[in-house]
Amino acid sequence: MRIGWVVDHPKRDLAGSVLAAYQLASRGASVAIIPMYEQGVDVPRLGLDTLVANYARAANLDLMRSFAAAGLALYVLDTEGGVLAAKGGNSPPAMAAYVRGSGYADVLSGYFFWGDRLHATFNDNQAMQPGQLHLTGCPRFDFAAPKWRTLLDGERLGYLLVNANFPLVNSRFSSKPGAERETMIRAGWDGAYIDRFLADLKQVFANYLVEIGRLAAARPDRQILIRPHPFENEEVYRTALGQHANVVVDGAGSVLDMIQNAAAIIHLNCGTAIEAVLLGKLPIQLEYLNTPATAGHALLPARVSRPTMSFEELLAVVDDIDGETRKFDFASVHAADIHPYFHRNDGQAAERVADVLVGVNDRRQPFVSLSSALRGTRPNPSLGQIAKGAASLLFGSAATERLRTWFSPARRDKRIEPSDVRRLLERIAAHDKCDPSLFAVERARCAKTGLPLASIAIQKRPVRA
Repeated sequence: MRIGWVVDHPKRDLAGSVLAAYQLASRGASVAIIPMYEQGVDVPRLGLDTLVANYARAANLDLMRSFAAAGLALYVLDTEGGVLAAKGGNSPPAMAAYVRGSGYADVLSGYFFWGDRLHATFNDNQAMQPGQLHLTGCPRFDFAAPKWRTLLDGERLGYLLVNANFPLVNSRFSSKPGAERETMIRAGWDGAYIDRFLADLKQVFANYLVEIGRLAAARPDRQILIRPHPFENEEVYRTALGQHANVVVDGAGSVLDMIQNAAAIIHLNCGTAIEAVLLGKLPIQLEYLNTPATAGHALLPARVSRPTMSFEELLAVVDDIDGETRKFDFASVHAADIHPYFHRNDGQAAERVADVLVGVNDRRQPFVSLSSALRGTRPNPSLGQIAKGAASLLFGSAATERLRTWFSPARRDKRIEPSDVRRLLERIAAHDKCDPSLFAVERARCAKTGLPLASIAIQKRPVRA
């Protein structure tokens, strides 16, 4: 099998994707790790028969239809499949109804679920055929399980980790006014609701910055590491909090590494509260900053956290983190609230996904089409998409991706380098007591022209007799 695996944001998703690729390559598959923004030009040149996409949304429906029409078997492992709203566009019933009614159900061969709550909703609403729905968990959380946890690392120890979650009002990648609102409405949210929510979120974000500043000033002996969401503008935090000597703003590396080496995490409605519980670290929710709109948008992070109802209570919890951590019932919180949305914390999600993919008896003809690459594999490409496709055909997407990040520096974090993938895979293989030299990691090349692509190829080397 030749399997493509689309990666949205490497800082968040690459490690889990490489772990899945390791499991697939160990089972004899050849895998291409594909940057999301390059999939339209890379997929038709990789000779794939199967593609695992990072979500099923209106934004990529035409692209997925084109891939399916070309003969690819399409699967979805959503990068946002766990912290879901009770209502609105990313609630389980809305997601199931969208897949059933949008046309995705007609082009997808399978869907991988983080937890059984969303899996059951898809099944109950007949969004797809039951045999196409696979409850696996998400590979990126495998590193929080005891089986893989020793692979986590970090340089700082004992700090308070402040995780932020405000990309809708502090976007790193979009400067267009109203872009976030448009995106959410396209995803199925009601416009009036979004207007209320975003207005509240802007004020909550301003208050959040003030409260973290108050905490830094009140406890100058406490080191505080602020980690913005990967899609946030970090400079806003540096400007607001840079005067405090005990504050560092750094979004680099894996959030699991940073949680593992923290004393506790402080957040407001942030999904990393889940990872904190998985790693046995106390998640502290600044509940007193919430409004009804922001509190109701995503309920799970608050449910799995130690709430604080005032700044004074926050200080009291920070001053007794060890005691508060001992009192927190991690096992019960996982069983009641995390397991339904994130499945087992057993480190085997990547294995379950790999077993499904290699067990499919549906071999396809490899998809190779330079004309599709020219159009970005879209039925009605824009002039910009055609220009990108033409440049990629002439020079290879590795070169055009690098050029694009020169004009748009914020996109640099979306690039994937062979050295990063090789380093991850070698550590994973060694930890799994497998010889890392058995695996080849290199820049993928076009099946017809041989030009280097933005994607990274992973496969197991043939064993010589």
